[in-house]
Amino acid sequence: MSSLSANLRRPGVLPLLAGLALYTISFLLFYPRTFAIVDEDAYLTQALLFRTGHVSYENSPIPTPHMTVEHDGRLVSKYPPGNALFLLPFVLLGWRAVFLSGLALALAGTGLFGLALRRLAPSADPAWSLLYLFYPAVVLLSRTVMSDLLAGTAVLAGFYFLLRGRPSLLVAGLALGFACLVRYSNVALVLVALTLVACGPRPRLGRVAMLLAGCVPFAVAILAYDAYAFGGPLAFPMYLTGFFSPAFFARNLAYYIPNLLLLYPLMLCAPLFVRRGARLFLAMPAYLLLLLYCFFSFVYESTSWAERLTIGMRYLLPAIPFFVLGFAVAADRIVRRLRGGGSIKYASIALMFALSVAIQYKHDQRLQIQDYYRRQLYNHVPASALLVSSSEASKLVSYAWGWRDYRLFAEFNVPLPLELEGQPGRPLYAVLMERPSRRHQIEEDLFDSILVRFPARHLVAETRQPCRFRLYRLR
Repeated sequence: MSSLSANLRRPGVLPLLAGLALYTISFLLFYPRTFAIVDEDAYLTQALLFRTGHVSYENSPIPTPHMTVEHDGRLVSKYPPGNALFLLPFVLLGWRAVFLSGLALALAGTGLFGLALRRLAPSADPAWSLLYLFYPAVVLLSRTVMSDLLAGTAVLAGFYFLLRGRPSLLVAGLALGFACLVRYSNVALVLVALTLVACGPRPRLGRVAMLLAGCVPFAVAILAYDAYAFGGPLAFPMYLTGFFSPAFFARNLAYYIPNLLLLYPLMLCAPLFVRRGARLFLAMPAYLLLLLYCFFSFVYESTSWAERLTIGMRYLLPAIPFFVLGFAVAADRIVRRLRGGGSIKYASIALMFALSVAIQYKHDQRLQIQDYYRRQLYNHVPASALLVSSSEASKLVSYAWGWRDYRLFAEFNVPLPLELEGQPGRPLYAVLMERPSRRHQIEEDLFDSILVRFPARHLVAETRQPCRFRLYRLR
């Protein structure tokens, strides 16, 4: 009890707890009502699949969602199973409870960040940990069921336990192994951890073996899952997600470097300016992940800095704690030397909290629009109907809130074969949805060509703002 009281009296602890409480209140105030990213449906449905005791969709009671892969008659999600397994306890409480997972990860990640900061710089103000909690990408992704924040939190846990030394190396291995089950590319960070242990001040084969022992159960799980799902232990269909090539290096470097410099000044360089014993610990994972994703085929192209600093940073989220840790250590050192440095520090943290609330409010507005159109579709299309859908409108359909059987007539602006004559007695509907910034003339023309085939069609619902939405009953 006296230890707890002493910890609470440490400078910065009460502001940290206040920041955690305020973030929780703002999260609950703008609690996500649905999701707007198609990958979220894939993760959520995969969790619901696991709840039924099935690993693949064939012979299960759950229809296949977006991002489903077929191999030798086996239907599985194209994503690794780690995120869906993490979501499983939350879906037991109902599909909307799944968003609590993001809040839990944000708070747990901040706690781990604070513990790591205390080991790296024991005199640093714990309130600096709020810079991680209020980082835009952490804020936005805590409001989703994407795998990025889970991957980042598991990686942070692994490296924190690595900092604790020999007694915690097994736990570090378990955390990093689970991080790989969530996102296979995190195996690069396992190699970093092994290098740090092997080249440390007291390298021992036993330490390396202990770290590897923690990774082994998840390595076996990954190989077994891939063998079952894709036909071989190394047969994961990476080509469906993207690929790595030197051709993307210059483009991606020009994308990520400003993002890492803009919000927290010189954060990109901060891992290089911590004390010598911590430099490799922060720099190796941070720069290795940055380098890795500079070769990746996909970045979130946008002219909006808000989108670049949030969803655009999701692949680098496992690297963000190391960059922010370096920045926090350097910033703490600087403000201690400034007159009024404490005021500058807390004003900066308060400003970041205000930004986090603005991000949550903006995202909530986006989800309100998504939920409005979701209800429009479900209010008018019966469960027995077959729905001909544009790719954007298909994001409104999920097994989580009630299935609607649909067929896409186009994807990525490419026409798809469509057979509608096989079920003459079944109600048939067609829907087109387009966001103002993403109108596709080919999809519009294809949709109109489908309507022409049904002269007795009836317009059920239509809006032009905030999205262009047209729903017809064809028969």
